[in-house]
Amino acid sequence: MNRSNLIPVLKSFSKVEIKDFEKFLDSPFFGCKKFVLNYYRVLIKYYPDFKEEDIKKEKIFGIVYKDKKYNDDLNRRIISDLIRFSEEYMSYINFKSNKAFRSSCSLNELRNRKLDNLFRLRSESIFKKIKNSEIVDPLLILESYFVNVEISEYRSFIRDEKKHLSLGQANEDFIVFFLRLIYSYLKHTITFSNEIKIRNEIVFAFLDNFKIDSFLNILENNKSKYNVYLKMVGYSYKIVADKEDIKSIGKLTDLMNKNPVYFSKNELQNIYASIVTFYRYQNEKYENVYLDEELRVYNNILKEKLFMDNKNMLQLSFCRNYIRLCVLKQDANTIKEFCKEYYLNLPDLYKKDLTDYCDSIYYFEKKLFESSLSAASKVNIDKELFKRDMKILKIKNFYELGYSDSLYAEIDNLRHFLSDSETIISDYMMKSRNFLKYISSLMRAKENKSGVDIFVLRKELEKENSTNEKKWLLEKIDEITGL
Repeated sequence: MNRSNLIPVLKSFSKVEIKDFEKFLDSPFFGCKKFVLNYYRVLIKYYPDFKEEDIKKEKIFGIVYKDKKYNDDLNRRIISDLIRFSEEYMSYINFKSNKAFRSSCSLNELRNRKLDNLFRLRSESIFKKIKNSEIVDPLLILESYFVNVEISEYRSFIRDEKKHLSLGQANEDFIVFFLRLIYSYLKHTITFSNEIKIRNEIVFAFLDNFKIDSFLNILENNKSKYNVYLKMVGYSYKIVADKEDIKSIGKLTDLMNKNPVYFSKNELQNIYASIVTFYRYQNEKYENVYLDEELRVYNNILKEKLFMDNKNMLQLSFCRNYIRLCVLKQDANTIKEFCKEYYLNLPDLYKKDLTDYCDSIYYFEKKLFESSLSAASKVNIDKELFKRDMKILKIKNFYELGYSDSLYAEIDNLRHFLSDSETIISDYMMKSRNFLKYISSLMRAKENKSGVDIFVLRKELEKENSTNEKKWLLEKIDEITGL
């Protein structure tokens, strides 16, 4: 039965949901047949593993119907019904948690039934809650839009001031939601420009004719309740579109500092992602000029438990970038503390590997090269950037330990790895290839081989802004020259 679509659905349910779904099926309101419910009650005894030997369709059918001969058509019908009811149940719990649509549907039904008194009470209650919310996010804006549309429709025959105000507010809600959506899409197209092949002409026609700078200037003196929110949308877009826009990054960070509780968790995740992208670009291009600022953002993310999935787990990329920043700040102790403090928040599949990853870098920074090499050899994260990191770290360890044969073998290993890679983006690829070039030249210089002028190599490396481990390479050159 594991091939059935029903089993993945049931596996996705929590223990509470498994019990609630049984109550759902048992309710006469939904029309579930008793034999379907009985089948479910037998099946869920094997939750959550649902081992194939336990849930063979003939076995479950036999438990439900005892001595009755197995009927495949009936079994298929029962499973089909359970899948259909599970979809209805999931739709119900989603609707129950979706305030925007729930409020709208409730008011729409009250209005259509002409239950005027209940409509007024309910709409006033919802509107008050929306108005008093300290946090603004897309769902709240959407809820405000739907509620104001219903109020406007309700008062269409009265045509009083409330109708006009509700209609005007509904339009403002819609415009704000639209701008939030369209500029998020534009940020997406910029971030993933190498993957997006189709250009949406209508969207870009609008964007080409909408002057975002003029609009942001108007917002400086605008009193709309969405003033702060729209500024965030505009500045977030601008720092993604132009990574040299120092003015906009300053305004965005100032906006966040002055409005600490205004943005929802989801919005903060999006804002921080834009800020981190901006600072990373600046640091890579201008010798870590915003290193403190980038690290501060990452610490805020950890403090506020952002960039975690619905299981409260940190993303792999976040862990890697945070460790990278600690290395750049020469703060090896924080790397060790990070793995201990957030061990439970590391992805389950990679807890041990990320711990070894942290240890390998920590030991290297503490000049414990054998320990670093040992930890690095244990890392088995099936992501190309992590594999590249460990290959570069092994090269550095072999160099420090004087293991020339192993170093040359690992250089060759990395060169083949990069040639075979299909996912490492061009910027990272260039940095890795340049690292190979400089470490190879450094080794030739160290071994007094002809054709390498160590002083020329140093000057060339000083000007190079696109290579991995530039600081370490310069230190190794200085050791040879005695500077």
